[in-house]
Amino acid sequence: MADKKNESHWMHLILLILGGLCLGTGIIFLYGSFGWTGGDFNSNLKTIGFSALDNISLLPDSHVSIPLIGIGTLCLVFANATAWRATDGY
Repeated sequence: MADKKNESHWMHLILLILGGLCLGTGIIFLYGSFGWTGGDFNSNLKTIGFSALDNISLLPDSHVSIPLIGIGTLCLVFANATAWRATDGY
């Protein structure tokens, strides 16, 4: 039984590192994923209005950030599941 617990060690480590890198990079790219395609919100109030909330849309960075967040979250969930199985729930 002790050999079975050590089998998932490398997979667990790789999933933790890969998941952390993907999730962290996705969160960093998420900052530039939403906005106005015409420039800064405060550049032209006559065009975008006072609040500009109706002009917020997905920018090209969102095509990278949202999948990275999803992949990173899945990797971390699977890494947690392998750690849970390896320690019998402790």
